[in-house]
Amino acid sequence: MDTTLIIIFGSITFMTVAPVAIIFAYLHFRGRAASKQELKMLQNDISKIKSDIEDIKEQIADFIIKTN
Repeated sequence: MDTTLIIIFGSITFMTVAPVAIIFAYLHFRGRAASKQELKMLQNDISKIKSDIEDIKEQIADFIIKTN
């Protein structure tokens, strides 16, 4: 796999995982657990982010195909 693609996918992965980690760290250091509603909202956000990542991957693949 091309180094540029690895950097792009790594950046996308970091952008999606980092906010979730920050939220859980914040909740942990405040000394309270996340409620079921908060977890459900996070799950919905993560699902949306995953679908966005898949769309971005398809767009990148299409771009690579068109440029080669």
